[in-house]
Formats: sequence, structure tokens, C-alpha cells
Amino acid sequence: KYEMMKLRVLHSFKWEKDLINPLAEEFGISKEEFEDILMNHFDMSDLENMHATFEIANREKIKRQMHLDLRLYWLSDVAKLISEEDADRICHQLTKDIVQHGKKYEDALEEGRAQIVELLRE
Repeated sequence: KYEMMKLRVLHSFKWEKDLINPLAEEFGISKEEFEDILMNHFDMSDLENMHATFEIANREKIKRQMHLDLRLYWLSDVAKLISEEDADRICHQLTKDIVQHGKKYEDALEEGRAQIVELLRE
């Protein structure tokens, strides 16, 4: 019965769409094998909370990728042409637009580049 409850969580649409299917495919294993791995490593409470943790991690991944794609590691971290505060503000706002408002990543990237050019021209 406990295993069935775990499977019910893992078979939810969000779990399958966001975690199970993409990670099983990425690691070259079956969906069922990946489910077994998760069931063996996590209890029911962990599984119930895992998707929320995934969403937080996904937001952080987008923010870090945005930082890289906007070359802020160079413009802010190395050359100091843009303040750390401005870099964080840009990445935070663009990530929020993507995650909460459904903005396309490429559109957010273009907007970020425009903001950076404005800051560089000041």
C-alpha cells in the first residue's frame, strides 16, 4: 500500500513531465527504473515535497544560465563594468518573468542585453 502511494505521487502529471521522463531519458534508463530508484531513496514525505524543491532548483538554474548567457560573469564578476547589484537585479527580474509570467527565455535574454547596453552607456 505504501509503495502504491509513492507511485501515485510519481505518476502525477507534473512529476512525469518535469522530472521522471526527462531525467530517465537523459540518463538512458527506463522510466520505471528511475521510479524504482526514487522510491528506494525517498520516503513518502520526501516525494510529496520534492516537486516544490525541483521548482526552486529550476528557478535557480534559469537564473544562473541567464547570468552566463548575458556574459555577466565577465561584465560584472571580472571587469566590474556592471555592479553586482545590477547584475543580480537583471537576472532576478528576468527569471521571474520566465517562471511566473511565461516569458520565453530568448525574449528575456534580449531584454537583458538591452538593459546591459543601457547600463554600459551610463
